[in-house]
Amino acid sequence: MTRRPLCMLCLILMLSMCATDWAGIPLIRGNPLPENAASWIEEHPQATLCGEVIQTTENEFSQSVYLSNAYLIYQSQKLSIENVKVFLKQREEVPAGTVILVSGKLKRVEEKRNPGEFDSQQYYASQHIYYLLNNAEIIEKSENYSAYRQGISQLREYLAGVLGKIAGKEAGIFQAIVLGDKTSLDKEVKLRYQMAGIVHILAISGLHISVIGTGLYQLLMKTGLGIWGSGFLALLFMLQYGVMTGGSVSTMRAVCMFLISTGAKITGRIYDLPTALAVSAMMILGESGAYLYNSGFLLSFSAVAGAGIVVPAFTRTLEKGKEGRTGKLCTALAASAAIQLTMLPVSLYFFGEISLIGIFLNLIVLPTVGVVLGSGVLGMTLGCVNLKIGSLMIFPGKILAVFYEKLCMLAGNLPFGTWIAGQPEIWQIVAYYAVLASAVLLLTYRKKKSSTSDKEKDKVQEKNIAGNLRVRKYLSLFLICTALFLISWRKTESFSITCLDVGQGDGIVVRTPEGNCFLVDGGSTNKSGTGQYQILPYLKNQGISRVDGILVSHTDKDHISGVEEILELTAQKLNSVEIGCLYLPNWKTPPEEWEKLSQLAKEAGISVKQVKEGDCLKAGKLEMQIVAPLENASGINVNEDGMVLQVKYGEFTGLLTGDIGEETEQKLLEMGDLEDVDFLKVGHHGSHYSTSQQFLDKIKPEYAIISCSSTNTYGHPAPEIVERLEKAGCKVRFTMKSGAVTVSWQKGKIRLKGYLGNYI
Repeated sequence: MTRRPLCMLCLILMLSMCATDWAGIPLIRGNPLPENAASWIEEHPQATLCGEVIQTTENEFSQSVYLSNAYLIYQSQKLSIENVKVFLKQREEVPAGTVILVSGKLKRVEEKRNPGEFDSQQYYASQHIYYLLNNAEIIEKSENYSAYRQGISQLREYLAGVLGKIAGKEAGIFQAIVLGDKTSLDKEVKLRYQMAGIVHILAISGLHISVIGTGLYQLLMKTGLGIWGSGFLALLFMLQYGVMTGGSVSTMRAVCMFLISTGAKITGRIYDLPTALAVSAMMILGESGAYLYNSGFLLSFSAVAGAGIVVPAFTRTLEKGKEGRTGKLCTALAASAAIQLTMLPVSLYFFGEISLIGIFLNLIVLPTVGVVLGSGVLGMTLGCVNLKIGSLMIFPGKILAVFYEKLCMLAGNLPFGTWIAGQPEIWQIVAYYAVLASAVLLLTYRKKKSSTSDKEKDKVQEKNIAGNLRVRKYLSLFLICTALFLISWRKTESFSITCLDVGQGDGIVVRTPEGNCFLVDGGSTNKSGTGQYQILPYLKNQGISRVDGILVSHTDKDHISGVEEILELTAQKLNSVEIGCLYLPNWKTPPEEWEKLSQLAKEAGISVKQVKEGDCLKAGKLEMQIVAPLENASGINVNEDGMVLQVKYGEFTGLLTGDIGEETEQKLLEMGDLEDVDFLKVGHHGSHYSTSQQFLDKIKPEYAIISCSSTNTYGHPAPEIVERLEKAGCKVRFTMKSGAVTVSWQKGKIRLKGYLGNYI
């Protein structure tokens, strides 16, 4: 490290940034507006902004523009609001560099509200975006614009159109690989690539920059321009390419490292990968310190660190003991595994899972993806002149793209292709990298050359542990296994019920320390993709690889939309979480939505069971007694005929009431099946139609959770219900205020914890 001062400087910079953040000086800025203006915006979201357009993006649903150096017009003042993403109400041509005056509903970027959920606030903060302007209309725009930036934007759009014409069904893949444009990439294809562990080829990174940049440099050298001329033109082109492809963090890192590499060639210096990596990191962090917590930043840099530092240690050691084809295969496997080992803590921290099959698939994909990229670039370039020639040139890449998709589909059918280990603690990540570094140092250990007079002494020393290659291999393997144990260890001693924040809806996860897990409902009326973006990420974050059963209380959208998504993904082999069984209420005349859920489960190979009052689901110490629907329930009124669960674990008792109202509550009271409970999931999102005084007097809950959205139009929760609960001595928490709320029980003690705070 002392021979690489820039690496040491980068390490000190990153540690200092972490230290200042932990000391209470956040890297992610809270709010660029003064407190009074921020409060005013929350109450009066309609706002007028002015800023310069730096980028425009479009998809089939909407058009959005990014404004830089924007300011808010507030009480005749101009308040800086930094960068803003604007979602336009109507599509309109807005050239880059145009200054626009725009009006719409201004909203803070929403904070992460569930464990495992994508952190939009952190993602946008790295781009200096803290507010979004929705449903916006342009009031006025300048005639002047940036000819350079608009030209780059139009060129990208034109080239994407050419790829769309010559690549056919695979156009989305080529637009992503060549231009960094994922707007046309099919979601199903992207998910398949993610599960197969090869999604990295769809992002502009070192592989793409190296293939294009090095290829261009060598081509220019053949024209006789010389090292300086070829290097300068290659650098200039790659800078523009980086801008055109969107300037993602992986692209910025790759372009920075290419600049340093080419600069080394021009000046006759030796290129040092760790130093180039450190310089690139400092340049990116200098732009925004928030990148330090960005998944793209950490994955990109850990992958290159693995390829440049860990892989050589693994492969050099193996090459000494293996020769021939077997040796080459083992070396390739070791290289792929080394990169995955380096990225493992980052992948688990952000996604809770990692693809194991990707270690093997990358042996096929990485050597051939250059052909896909090369044919894509060549086909796109020639396609600008003649589409038929472009179609011919891109054909080899199309064949490989289809082959990759077949590989992904095959991988989806294989068991144990994905390892769901959950999110590790920070101390586990530090310990993992410390042990992995020890293994690398052990493998790269080299004795200093001795003088001739010490040769006999050296022969004796070679038998020592430090000098014995075989022993070092075994010790390194032991250290790697230790590191894997450290990163995968999870402490689960308590029983818990978690009410996820799914907006206006319900999504409840019941979990035991023995490893059993049940999902009760899962849906939302104001959030799309609840299953894919809230429920499944939470399960993976918690290291839950199997859900024993999904119980659906009733078939309203705010309880089943996410469940439908999960079943559809499972049927398509796009869900790595195993689902055991689907439990539906036993209704005499079930609605169409009930039938759809049943059919989706059968298509996914999941058994379907109907339950009613008197049934009991058991899993170890857990008992889930079905209190409703009652015998002969019709299902015409899905709320009142919904499923009610009494959850028992040890001395703990909880009641999950779906959306039942006072009518069903009264029937349950008359039947006498209810008993005192420790926890109540308040019925119907806290509406005034449920949770009667008689009902509360009977069950006497100590803790309660109300799941609803802060922007709902139904008046949930009703103030009288909240007051009634509090007067009954119940401690109440709301998902709209606390995010996901977990009630846990361990050794007779109950704890209520909100993801955004609010502990009891």
